[in-house]
Amino acid sequence: MALWDLWFPPPLAGDKLYKFMNKPKLIISSAIAAIITTIFTVVIVIWAELSAPLKDWLKNFSGHHWTSKSIFSVLLYTVATVVLYLSPNKHSEDILKKTLMSLLLITVLGTVILTLFFTGHHFQIF
Repeated sequence: MALWDLWFPPPLAGDKLYKFMNKPKLIISSAIAAIITTIFTVVIVIWAELSAPLKDWLKNFSGHHWTSKSIFSVLLYTVATVVLYLSPNKHSEDILKKTLMSLLLITVLGTVILTLFFTGHHFQIF
């Protein structure tokens, strides 16, 4: 028996929560929420760097603009995951693969966009 199985034993057959959990739907909901959150984060980071009033508002919200962005990102991801999971949509295995590939693509694209933005910002291109 693996150490993981000792720490997180599989639920018993009578566990009510386990019966109602739809793992593929949870994975799809979480991936879509992560896509939404990634797009939000890229947009808010660039926007705050270009807009002093927005950056000041974010600073005033929590004490530091990065902390505020993190708070909003966690809240957005959590709410989006719950809302998407509780929605009545049915999902197939094909949708699962496409959603995870989209998440990977958006994450890489967001990383490239932010890297290019901060490189250009550092060298005062814009």
